[in-house]
Amino acid sequence: MKRFKKPFVYILGLSLLGLSVTLFQKTNLGMSSWDALNRNFYEGIPLEYRYLTPIMAMILVSLAYIIEKKRPNLMMFFPLVISFYIGLVIDLLLLVIPSVSTFGILYNLLYVFLAMVLVSIGLNLILLCNYPLPALDQFCLAIARKFHISFGKGKFIGEIIALVATIISGLAFSHQEYYFYIGITTVLMIIFIGYFVDFFAKPVKKIIGEFNDYRNIRG
Repeated sequence: MKRFKKPFVYILGLSLLGLSVTLFQKTNLGMSSWDALNRNFYEGIPLEYRYLTPIMAMILVSLAYIIEKKRPNLMMFFPLVISFYIGLVIDLLLLVIPSVSTFGILYNLLYVFLAMVLVSIGLNLILLCNYPLPALDQFCLAIARKFHISFGKGKFIGEIIALVATIISGLAFSHQEYYFYIGITTVLMIIFIGYFVDFFAKPVKKIIGEFNDYRNIRG
């Protein structure tokens, strides 16, 4: 049974990422910086998400490889498979999870903070497995390794980069009237997601245990 533990933990982590995205979409508080960036390109070019998502994924993975000075290989394309699975999870959960967009601010904030907790746990589960991360998080992990900081701080830097890119692209496409699709969730993600990721690292590792080939990102 032990040989199945690692793949199960990995799939669970990816599924939690899909659940967190679903919760974000069920609120009226906007989206993360990266989702807002994609929305600006989606509305501005326009380019359908089925094309936009893999393009952005390949750009982020390529940047991650450049930051870590790694040679291109076939594993660069694995995040596309991951994105496809997470997309399936999102499509399924969107059908069953109720929306709180018409409810009060407290219910919407509850969804947002629950989503941040779930994405933080999910990412730490994936890191324990030492399997490929989704493209965005692989980019943030590359930043963390480059500067010898925690993964949570790498996530924070990644969110800031996305926010700047969102504003620039929004200005280019004249999306000022939509506030570049930046909302309360965007701000909350920037402030809290890095802290949440680092906070849940030790509890997740304590509960799940450490796999033999797990490598500390500070190494």
